[in-house]
Amino acid sequence: MRKIYFNTAVGLCILSMFAILSCKKVTPKDPVFPTKAKTILFYFASNNNLSTDAAANIKKIINGYVPSDGNLLLYCNNFNLDTYVMKDTLPLLVNVYKDEGGKVCVDTIYRFGYMNSCTKNAMTSVMKIAKTMTPANEWGLVLWSHGSGWLPVGYYSTVESTDEAPMQNGAVRRPYPWSAAPGGVDPYAHMVKSFGEEKNVEMSIFDIEEAIKAAEMHFNFIAFDACLMGDIEVVYQLRNYCDYFIASAAEILTDGFPYSTVVEKMCSFDYNGIAKNIFDYYNSKTGDFHSVTIATVKTSELTAVAAEAKKLFAEHRGEIASLDLEKIQRYFRYDRHWFWDLNDYLVNLCGAGETAAFTAALEKAVTAKYTTGQIIDLVIDPAKFSGLGTYIPKPANTTLDTYYLKYDWNTAVEMILPAASE
Repeated sequence: MRKIYFNTAVGLCILSMFAILSCKKVTPKDPVFPTKAKTILFYFASNNNLSTDAAANIKKIINGYVPSDGNLLLYCNNFNLDTYVMKDTLPLLVNVYKDEGGKVCVDTIYRFGYMNSCTKNAMTSVMKIAKTMTPANEWGLVLWSHGSGWLPVGYYSTVESTDEAPMQNGAVRRPYPWSAAPGGVDPYAHMVKSFGEEKNVEMSIFDIEEAIKAAEMHFNFIAFDACLMGDIEVVYQLRNYCDYFIASAAEILTDGFPYSTVVEKMCSFDYNGIAKNIFDYYNSKTGDFHSVTIATVKTSELTAVAAEAKKLFAEHRGEIASLDLEKIQRYFRYDRHWFWDLNDYLVNLCGAGETAAFTAALEKAVTAKYTTGQIIDLVIDPAKFSGLGTYIPKPANTTLDTYYLKYDWNTAVEMILPAASE
């Protein structure tokens, strides 16, 4: 056996050096993530009956266009993309990008514990992590889920809309000529995405606004792949958080956006091209699937739209209750009578001559608009399609009218006045 001799003096010196080194405080550096030209964040609130459709859309994103100078960031559930089945309900943040050699990479960069995706805290958390881990000079946001426009949380699916009107002189009457779905069940429910629903939790537009504000984000565009989100109330509330807004005034089929092709338009920030690409996809189909409305709105032009609308409501607010709604382009099917064409509403209320300035301002704000002329069995007149929907308060509905007062749009245009001011 080889003997090893230990020099005591030298040994003590070495030990003392290790002691000094081991006591020195080491502060780890925060990881630095490279800033890219762009990040498109896709927020899939898909832990619901749309999960299979979400998986199909996610697969199209991964297998489609991937930018060489940016990230496609997917917030979604853990899906098996071969079977389209959720592996579990724990959401992930997945980054799809190209490496230096041009190879497409799909990395899970963050795993969340369980959280309900349809809460403002969840959305804020996702946006903050995205901003940290995939920093970019330009941002796009796609919100994917169910949608019910500007309505209060839960209202669309729980209120029997034909019972809202007060009875007159004790007579039983239906306030609108549009009947409820047969047996109370929409036969096309499997085809449409009627933002957000998870375990009976939904997000209001105010929740979305507060989530983006808390994350200190501003997007080049916000696009809703969800039903009925192309309302003036929605876009006006979110106008300070994006430069462009893309959504449908009517329902969107569960196929969703054509992600195999539209992502390239998103990555080039071709806002009008996004809408055109979505339209082209559905316009090429037949039958019930030949169904879409879509529009792009430049948010900086909305102040002028509101100013013109305020003038019209100041003169004609008292005439709203007597409007013949059957003449106005609607964006709902059956009796869900809360979504009408914005321009056609004001033309019917005030007359085409008096609304000329409003129409001009709206056409400047809506930079692209397309419709196939139908949403399943709902006929949409392209000549009346202005790109944006709105609420018409007739007959007076205390619940909706009170809720409507909260919107920036109503504050700006004064369509409904607070009770104390009437």
